Amino acid sequence: MRILLAARYNGHPVEWDILAKKIKVVTGEGKFEFYDTRNGKVVAEKVVDVKAGAKQKFTLFQPTMDAPVSFIDPDAQKNEPPAPAGQIKVKVANYAQDLVPFKKLDLRVYISYFDADFNEVMTEVGMIKDVQDAVDKAAYQLLPNGLPNPAPEYGYQYVFAFLDGETGEPLRNHGGTGYSNLAFSPQGIDPLPLNNVFTLYMVSNKTWGEAPPFIKKGEDFYEVLTTVLFAN
Repeated sequence: MRILLAARYNGHPVEWDILAKKIKVVTGEGKFEFYDTRNGKVVAEKVVDVKAGAKQKFTLFQPTMDAPVSFIDPDAQKNEPPAPAGQIKVKVANYAQDLVPFKKLDLRVYISYFDADFNEVMTEVGMIKDVQDAVDKAAYQLLPNGLPNPAPEYGYQYVFAFLDGETGEPLRNHGGTGYSNLAFSPQGIDPLPLNNVFTLYMVSNKTWGEAPPFIKKGEDFYEVLTTVLFAN
């Protein structure tokens, strides 16, 4: 993904290693400004008292290129109680309203995996009701984890199907059937989320071209891309 943000510290450009997630500055109080490289507009600022060797952490969150930028606590889930045994705790925010035209969005959640004979198994585990349009508005909801005993040998993943929360009608893809997407795969997260607590957000993602599983918007085709923001 193209990065369109750059940083200033006390009014001066500062080196920002985006891949390593590091900014090196002198100690003391200073003002960070993050600006859009396309137009120079400041999109987020924060005053920080930098302490030597403290390795202070802040998360800059911009779910889409044109969405507001905000600072969020990278340890936001640190004190969230674990999900009970056999369950997962999930919070979801929808930033893909351009693809999902419902006033109220519900998500039907499935677990998908391959059994010992490599047959695909997909089982409904529950519903996430009334999905909100921002992370700070969303609430955790409990769902059964849906895992068989023993656990699938080849891994597993969760899938979302999109429903109009007022009518129960599914969101349709280009092929005319109910739209669904790959939501997340817990065992692929590092470190492994032992508390089974997840914060997810969804955005629109333009695809490579026309295909029945995608959503058509105008002359182009899209999917709803789900990203794990926090996992504990």
